[in-house]
Amino acid sequence: MRAGDPGLFMMIVSAGEVRVQLTGDTGQRQILATLGPGAVIGEIALFDGQSRTADVVAATNGQLGVIERAAALRLLEQDPRLALAVITALCRRLRDTVGQLEALAFQDVGARLAACLLRLAGGGTPRRLDMTQEQVGQMIGASREIVNKRLRALAAAGIVRLTPGRIELLDEVLLAKVAEGSKRSLF
Repeated sequence: MRAGDPGLFMMIVSAGEVRVQLTGDTGQRQILATLGPGAVIGEIALFDGQSRTADVVAATNGQLGVIERAAALRLLEQDPRLALAVITALCRRLRDTVGQLEALAFQDVGARLAACLLRLAGGGTPRRLDMTQEQVGQMIGASREIVNKRLRALAAAGIVRLTPGRIELLDEVLLAKVAEGSKRSLF
């Protein structure tokens, strides 16, 4: 889906991952979210009848289920519990977006990077991310060069290990302190 497309349907990710992103006039990208199985995409345009607000691109191979606008609205009218669940999900997405705006406005790049790494690593074992520095930069609103500089500082401090296309978290306690801003001058 592309920003500006009509909102005639929404999709549910049943397998794989998609990236929700904004694309600037000069082609720069800001990744808003990476979503996996169970995620709903395209719901804003579907519900308000306006155009799509962001691009959605496949991050991996996957499968999507499609729900057309008329069918979705009919389901919501028939089942108030479903309508409440949708409202709750939209509010959660709005809270996440406000959190991203707050981070961009008030956190330095090092803190945004650390928080992003912790969020993306989730509960995985080993705690690693298989993604490029450019992708990380697109998620935190920073250039690849700045992300590279900050990651190298984290690696020099023994907080992460870097290999091509991979970031491994070594010390999550220190990384959390960086995310809180208590190590700003170092990173």
